[in-house]
Amino acid sequence: MMDDWSKQILNAFGEAVQDFTQQLTQETERWLDDLTEQLAAASDSFLRNTDQWTEQVQDAINPEIDHLISDLNRSVEPFETSLNSQVNEVVEQLDLVLGPLVAGLSGIDQWFEEVSAPLNSTVEPILQNYPACVGCRNFYGQAHGGNTLVCAMHPFGPDDERHCPDWESVY
Repeated sequence: MMDDWSKQILNAFGEAVQDFTQQLTQETERWLDDLTEQLAAASDSFLRNTDQWTEQVQDAINPEIDHLISDLNRSVEPFETSLNSQVNEVVEQLDLVLGPLVAGLSGIDQWFEEVSAPLNSTVEPILQNYPACVGCRNFYGQAHGGNTLVCAMHPFGPDDERHCPDWESVY
């Protein structure tokens, strides 16, 4: 009987501890849920207040920034006008100096063509596969109607691919 009595006490104590633990767990969960809700509400309020504060600061600062930019533009305007005037003067002076040079250079392409004629007469026959005509003063090498005219004496090129009886040096 003694054993039953001690078992009953131990069982009762175990059940009491289990009930207490279960009740403590439920209370703790309720407390944490309430705390979470309160934190969420506080953070929402904080964000709304921060957004309002930011708008107020921006509304207060924007007119000052606009005023500063306007003052800066007014301060820079005389320098800009002066600089534009000086740049225009330099452009006019360069135009006066470089204008005649450019006009003189307009005929350079004709001069270059005349100077490079011996070189073209030397190189083109190689490209056209007329080795006997390389460096010949008479070489023409232009196409007319789809046919290449090599020169007046040999319209289709010399008979001998290596030697031409009418060859004359360009130099």
